[in-house]
Amino acid sequence: MMHLPTPPLAGLSPLPSPSPSCKPSFISSLSRLPTDPESSRSSWSSDSDSDWEDDNLDIDHDFDEDWWDDWPLDWDGKGLLQRLVEAESCTEHAPVSLPLFRLNVRDLLDEVEKFAGAQVTDIPVVGKGANFFGMHLVLENAQNLLARIARIDINWLTYDDKDELVNQQISDVEFESAVYRLLVQYPNIKAANLLYSRPPRYSNNIGTTPSGDVQGRALFLFHKTEGVNNVWPLDPLQRLALLDRCAEIRGALFGLDLPNNFVESWTALRLPWTNLDGIQITPTRSFTLALLTRKLEEVIPDANECPHVGPERDGVAMVGPKALAAKVSLKQLISMILPDDKEDHLGLYRLVLEHGDYGIHNMSIVEEESETLVTSLYDWESGHIIPALLSNPQLAVYVDLQLDNESQPTISRIWEGITEEAHAEQLGYAKYYYDALQRHHPQYFSILKQARDARHIWTALISFGEGVDDHELYFGRLGNWAEEALYRLRSVDI
Repeated sequence: MMHLPTPPLAGLSPLPSPSPSCKPSFISSLSRLPTDPESSRSSWSSDSDSDWEDDNLDIDHDFDEDWWDDWPLDWDGKGLLQRLVEAESCTEHAPVSLPLFRLNVRDLLDEVEKFAGAQVTDIPVVGKGANFFGMHLVLENAQNLLARIARIDINWLTYDDKDELVNQQISDVEFESAVYRLLVQYPNIKAANLLYSRPPRYSNNIGTTPSGDVQGRALFLFHKTEGVNNVWPLDPLQRLALLDRCAEIRGALFGLDLPNNFVESWTALRLPWTNLDGIQITPTRSFTLALLTRKLEEVIPDANECPHVGPERDGVAMVGPKALAAKVSLKQLISMILPDDKEDHLGLYRLVLEHGDYGIHNMSIVEEESETLVTSLYDWESGHIIPALLSNPQLAVYVDLQLDNESQPTISRIWEGITEEAHAEQLGYAKYYYDALQRHHPQYFSILKQARDARHIWTALISFGEGVDDHELYFGRLGNWAEEALYRLRSVDI
C-alpha cells in the first residue's frame, strides 16, 4: 500500500475552474469542478456534471460562417432521448420544441445501434468539449457506451483552404484511433477502451444548408468507464493519492517502447510545430539536432529570407538584430548540449508518445472512501511523438504543475487574485507530483534534469506566437539566457 506522507500544504483554499482562462469564478467545497464551456480544455465533457452557459443555438445561422455547433441555451444535458422521441411523434397539431442540435441525433443512434447490435434505451447525459459532444448511451442489454461526435461537419466548410482542415480532421481521427488500439495492450496507461471509430466523410455538397447528416462528423464509440473528469478531492490525502496515480500513468506512458511501424506512420504527421520534410526520423542525436535547428530556422528565419515586417504582424519587425543574435547563440548552444549517441546512457533520443493535454480534465476519476482511482485517460487529439529529452511532464489540475528552467517544480496558469497561502498549497502539489514521478520512473526524471536546457529551448520555440507581440523582446531575452548558458558550459570546459 502506498505511503502518503502528510504534505507541508496550506489549508484548503477556494479554487477556480480548471480552464485556460482561469476566470475568478471561485468554488469552495466542490469535488467536481464546473467546466467553463467557453474555454474548455477538454473535448470530452460528457462525464462531468457541468453548469452550461452557452449561447442559444440559432437554427437560422449562416451555416457557412458558423461551422461549430454550440450548446443550447438553458439545457442541462439531460433528457435528449425523450426529447427526440417527443419530436418524432409530434404532428402539425401538436408541435414540440425544435431539436437541440443541427446534427441528426437519430442518424447517430442508428449508426451506434448497427455497430452494437442493440437499441439505445437512454441517453442520461450529454456534454460539450472544445471539439466534440459526448453522449452517455445506455443500450437495451445494459451496456454503457460513450459516443463522441464532432461539433463540426467538414462538409460545411466553404473557405478556399478547407482541404487542409479536412485532411487534418481525418488524420486526427486516424491517429487517435491508432493510439487507442496500441494502448489497449498496456492497461497501466489507462487509455479509454475504444470500440468503434470512423473519420468524417467528405462530399462535394459545399455551400448548401446542412441536412444534419452525421457522416461529415468524426465519431468515436467507447466503453464507458466509471468516474467523471475534473475531480479534485476535498481530502488532502486523497488529492495526493490522485497525484500519485497521475504520476504513475505519466511514467508508464513515457516508458512505453513504441513499435517501429507506429513511429514510421505518425511521427512526421503528428508534430504540428515543425515541418520534417527531408529529415530522417530516427532515435538519434542527428534527428534531435535537425528537429531543433529546423524549428529555430522557422521561427527566426534569416533576414534576407523573410520580409522585415511579417505579413501577419502589421507594424512589428519580425527579424531584428536581437532575434538574429539569439539565433546564433541558440545554434551554438543546441550543438553543445546534445551528447553524442555513444554517450547517451539514459535514452535521451528514444522516441516517446506524448498525450499533449495531460490533466484531470481528460481523465475519468472515481473518488472512493479509501482511495481515488483514474479509470481512463482520453482525448489524444493533441498527441504527438517526440524525442524523450523534449518530453513535457506537465500535469493540469487547478493550475499547471510544471518544471522550471532548473528542473524545479513550479506552477503556472494561476488564477487572478491567488493568495500567498493558496500559491504555497498549489506549489506543494507540484512538488509532490514530481517526487511521485521520480519515484515511479526515476529514468524519466533523470532525463528531465539532464535535458532541461534543450527542453527550455524547444518550449520557447514552439510557444512563440502565443500572445507574443514583440519578436525582438521575446528572442532578446531568450538570447540572453542562451549566452549565459554558453558561458556556463564554456567555464566548465576550462
